Amino acid sequence: MQGHNIQAILIMERGGIPLFFMKIDPRAQDLDPMLVSGFFTAIQTFSKEVVDRSSSRFQVDYGARLFTVLTGKSTDLVAVSMGECEEEVVLTLTSLLEEFETVWIKDLTREEMDTLDLNTAFMEFREGILQNLSFRQILGSWIPFFVGTSVSSDKSKDSIVVPFIDGSRNVDAIITESGLNREDVTIEITRLWALGALQFRSILAVSDVVISTSKLDRLLQSSSPQRAELVRTNPDILAVLPRMSTLFDGRRTVGAITRFLSEQYSERALMQAFDFLMESKAIDVLSPEKRRILLTKEAMEIAIKVAENVYSEMKAYEYLEATLTKVAIPEVVGEVHLTNGKWEITYASRLHEGLDPRRLMELYADWVKLLAQFMGALDKTKIRAYAEELTDAYSSYLLKRYTADDLRGFEEISYWLELNCVRM
Repeated sequence: MQGHNIQAILIMERGGIPLFFMKIDPRAQDLDPMLVSGFFTAIQTFSKEVVDRSSSRFQVDYGARLFTVLTGKSTDLVAVSMGECEEEVVLTLTSLLEEFETVWIKDLTREEMDTLDLNTAFMEFREGILQNLSFRQILGSWIPFFVGTSVSSDKSKDSIVVPFIDGSRNVDAIITESGLNREDVTIEITRLWALGALQFRSILAVSDVVISTSKLDRLLQSSSPQRAELVRTNPDILAVLPRMSTLFDGRRTVGAITRFLSEQYSERALMQAFDFLMESKAIDVLSPEKRRILLTKEAMEIAIKVAENVYSEMKAYEYLEATLTKVAIPEVVGEVHLTNGKWEITYASRLHEGLDPRRLMELYADWVKLLAQFMGALDKTKIRAYAEELTDAYSSYLLKRYTADDLRGFEEISYWLELNCVRM
């Protein structure tokens, strides 16, 4: 089933205890049972209400992702997706949930269910999902590599692609050198990835925005054990790392960073550094929720600069200062710095590190509210001129930089802008 937008599947007991988790999109790195668990309470509460009405399906829309919940006899299946699931996909998921209940957990004891490994349990069921639901298309530039001793495990010992996976060949090279057709290779590599036998390098796209984590600091400290290990295992990265690290400002894309450093370093050296930092969890790709926060931060910055142009720098500062006095959210207020008549929005902050998707969507809503309140604080005598200039600025920058999924819900800003114009 090609073209679906599902990122992960979770199956849990009606009481909220997870039994099965399978990530479907290799690039959805922030999705794991612990992060998704932030949604369990809301989903379960809503589920009870829906089940009472004899409904077998409902959706929870968190803006950046859609949670489609299918209710079985004793369990619920939650499909995490980017946008609506097609009816054909929902029917397949319903069939998989029925199979899970009638075959895989039918004879399990309570003790066995309590000790399940969410990421590895029910291997045959996982392979069945692969057969029924085609995963995200793996790109030819991705480089698969085996995790630990997986190459000799039962998961991979009979695989036709194992001899060609060495951690340096990309998918295109494996296809060429194996003589196998692309479909067979991608299906088999996807199977091994889904079963946890391998991972990928070179999965970053030029449009991905990356941000550093606290683990990057250890790699930059000459006395840290992490730095000593880097010197021993990846000395080539030492020259690239200091210069690259200064560019992880929370808003630059991989493509922008690569272009900026292209005269000093080869593309291969830069991509190797990106891969190492990703594997070390020293950098993260912004998740859909974090991209939406970045969108609202940039929208806020543009809104303030337009206010400086239409009103004055002093007036814009006063409006911003008055707006911030009404906000008590530290993750928002802490990223807008006011000093001696100057302001700055922080993008490289780590205040979002470790937050689950639900909390991130709450912060997105808080940033939208801050932007709306700033617009509401402006002098109405010039609001029409402000609205026209702001609309032009958003159209020329935000609409080109972000995808339709990122911009979902952002139309609320146009409502607030229009409302302020009407109130003149």
